[in-house]
Amino acid sequence: MHRLMLALFVVIVVGATGVAQPRQADGANEILAIVNGQAITYHEIVGDTDMQAEINAARTIHGAGTEVSDADIERELVFQRLSVFVLNKLLDAEADRVKLNISDSQMRGIINRERKFLGIADDDARGWARYLKERVNLTPTEYRERKRAEIRRNEIMNYMAGMYGALPPTYPLEVYFSLSVSPREIRDEYDRNPERQRIAREVDYRQFKLLYPAELALENKRKLFSAIVEGETSVQERMDKGESLEAASEGIRKLISDLGVPGISLEISPRQVLEDDRTLDATAAQLVLSVSASGGISEVSLVRDTDEDGQQYEGFTFIQLFKRVDGDRRLFKDPRTQEGIQIGLENKRLMQNRAKVEQSLLARAAIVPEKLFTR
Repeated sequence: MHRLMLALFVVIVVGATGVAQPRQADGANEILAIVNGQAITYHEIVGDTDMQAEINAARTIHGAGTEVSDADIERELVFQRLSVFVLNKLLDAEADRVKLNISDSQMRGIINRERKFLGIADDDARGWARYLKERVNLTPTEYRERKRAEIRRNEIMNYMAGMYGALPPTYPLEVYFSLSVSPREIRDEYDRNPERQRIAREVDYRQFKLLYPAELALENKRKLFSAIVEGETSVQERMDKGESLEAASEGIRKLISDLGVPGISLEISPRQVLEDDRTLDATAAQLVLSVSASGGISEVSLVRDTDEDGQQYEGFTFIQLFKRVDGDRRLFKDPRTQEGIQIGLENKRLMQNRAKVEQSLLARAAIVPEKLFTR
């Protein structure tokens, strides 16, 4: 099931647009795509990036062996950058069309929270500038504007994916997918597998939870999700092969460190046994029931949270269940039953809707046939 969720969340651009992965460029002017009538070149995608350093980092994170060449890794990196670059261009165009703006006061609040997380005082302008120079090689002004663009893209994506409900009249977007879950859908989901809705007792489990600020760049969200479920070196694949949760999480911890984004946290709970599932939140309770009573690894679910300072977080969670005992069936009229089903459906639909938005937007992009590439 978690493989399916990957397909829903991480849009494979090849499938969405019929595009072949770009080959390593022989020149900076190689045209890789046309977006809104503008050519996107290899140089725009790669810039002055130290590709060898990127290749080496990818090898470390994904554990690629010598059978995988540097050229293969570079092609994949360029392809990933291209898909993100094109999507960002399209999201920017949509945000421009409806005049979506992120105010200076919003930016001050976000930057202040980042500085607080890092322990940099509000009046320590030099310390903040020094940190940004060392970490991302940007000035405070450049960083603020890059962050503003990332937040704006997230916001327009959320509007189109239905996260904020029906579109306001001021946002006549052509791409929109509703997130609402009807009472009928909740009932239908219960009826599909009523035996799953039971009180879980003697729950022996661990929980993996990754949280990041909701305004995190879409590219980084993709990277984090992929590190959990995609490929042989992902967390869940390594666990399937018998590694402990701690050992399997080494790669994603390395990725979090490399991203260097304030506010990303990874929590792995100790193994514990609960008398029953009453102390679990609705999402965790549903995940516990989603696998065999004899144990297993649940699918990955989207999770959202807000801290005491009002900072909104998103992330991913899954359960490693060692065993449970199924008690009485929960009746549909039990509010906890309906809450768990509704949250599960909404989280799954939000992931689906974001993928649909990406597919709809990327269909507007054109990839230049290889024979027309400038070399």
